[in-house]
Amino acid sequence: MLMAFTYLPGFVTMVFRGMPTVWRGRHRLILCWLVFMQAVHPGRKTLEEMAKWTPAAITAWRFGRLLKATYWNVHLLVNWLVQDLLATLPPPANGVLYLFGDGSRTDKRGAKNPVEQKGRISQHHPWFFGLRFVLLMAAWDGYRVPAGFRLILPKRLSHIHTGI
Repeated sequence: MLMAFTYLPGFVTMVFRGMPTVWRGRHRLILCWLVFMQAVHPGRKTLEEMAKWTPAAITAWRFGRLLKATYWNVHLLVNWLVQDLLATLPPPANGVLYLFGDGSRTDKRGAKNPVEQKGRISQHHPWFFGLRFVLLMAAWDGYRVPAGFRLILPKRLSHIHTGI
């Protein structure tokens, strides 16, 4: 049984102290709560379920508002997390860090998503309707760390540089 948390533990704020300042208002605090609840919550990881175990001011609506905010750069956050994690983990025993990319897709998420696509990987694969992305991974000695990602834009939007 999980007890409701009334305050954010000190070690969480210590970890996020060096985070780039890309959030406005209380979004930084909400992000810390969201990451913390992802780590400690044993049940389903829905925003509504996690918000039940936080203080009353931290609601599912606030979690959703943070995730939908368009002003912050998710790639800056990922770069910061990767750099911090790579500095913490032991270096490769043989001195070799492997980088590899993996392309994938996820099924449709919304009715009017501007980067939704439909198509096939090849003529032998089934049709899909959703989002396509590429993930860059770093691997060594049993560790696998996501180092970056990008959405693959549909041809109709290929001239746009989104910065995401």
